[in-house]
Amino acid sequence: MSLLSFDREAGADLLAARPVQLDGETTVAAPATLCRAIEARLDQLGLRAEQLEVTYDSTRALLRVSGCAASQDTRERILLCCGNVRGVAAVDDRMTVVMPSEVSRWRFVQPGDTLARIAKDLYRDAQREQQLRAANQPLIGDTDELQPGWLLRVPV
Repeated sequence: MSLLSFDREAGADLLAARPVQLDGETTVAAPATLCRAIEARLDQLGLRAEQLEVTYDSTRALLRVSGCAASQDTRERILLCCGNVRGVAAVDDRMTVVMPSEVSRWRFVQPGDTLARIAKDLYRDAQREQQLRAANQPLIGDTDELQPGWLLRVPV
């Protein structure tokens, strides 16, 4: 069990047409609506886990994710897709894994970052950009544009 921090203002805007204003600065979704949207997105992306449960505490912008993933890779992809959503400040990871493996490192995208720059900073090799791209699918897709505030997986 661990808590992953995310930028509440960055990421996919899954409920652009259905937000609820809680205070003067931050717009968040109704908890059940956001959970259903996240679950639908995971299903659309083919990211599945046994007994997957997603709950949202709007007062803390905390998303709790539980279930059993087939691999550490799938677990981390699920967590990234859940957390890189506008309105989510943290993900409480309560997932388990059937086949555990090495856990990735994490890195927030800074303004002006590219996959090549991140690869050079972390691996000292810009050519490992494709490894970063593969590790962060389906979050970044084929685009070279990274959103500042996204949390990325960095395989060890």
